[in-house]
Amino acid sequence: MARKTLDASKLIKDFSGVLAEDGTVQLDAYVDAYDYLGEIFTLLGRVFSFVHSDVTEKVGILRHHRKGDAGEQYTSVQGMMKYEMENKLTAAKTTPLSGSRTLLRLHRALAFIIQFLSKLDSLKATDGTSSAAREAYGATLANYHTFLVRQMANAAMLALPYRDPLVVNLFGDVSALEPLGEFVATITPVYEAVEKLYTENDLHGLP
Repeated sequence: MARKTLDASKLIKDFSGVLAEDGTVQLDAYVDAYDYLGEIFTLLGRVFSFVHSDVTEKVGILRHHRKGDAGEQYTSVQGMMKYEMENKLTAAKTTPLSGSRTLLRLHRALAFIIQFLSKLDSLKATDGTSSAAREAYGATLANYHTFLVRQMANAAMLALPYRDPLVVNLFGDVSALEPLGEFVATITPVYEAVEKLYTENDLHGLP
């Protein structure tokens, strides 16, 4: 059985459908696209397995909200935030936790993916990837992890292979480098749209 890898063209197609023409961030499309993209944390090795588990959990929470009694309020990120803010749910210790809090965790992980893949795209075939991964991690996810987790993650990233072997691990073939830049260009506007919503609604500090 062939080893599971990501399909860059599928990622481009999936994330291309997240933003509507009017700027609405469509939650179903975002969650479905992210559910597939989240496999990147498994493919990066055991050091990121806990991130993959967290992504899987958060995707499940958002789907739960979408199927719940207030599901129609969760068709878009804009609608979700508006509903949860009006009902004082954003920071509530409910079960499951609020969609706004849940999405924020996915959003932070997406920042790492964008930074790391951007750096990967600029490397030469025989360049190591550990520095790129550590820099991307340090600028994003590390800000929300404990000291012990940061130490373990940084140590484990030293074992990441050169660029081409890592690209094969992630996407199955070195030819995936060709659409990698297009993929980063596709997901960046999605990230920026969600980032703007968290900033405008002052929700970056959700616990």
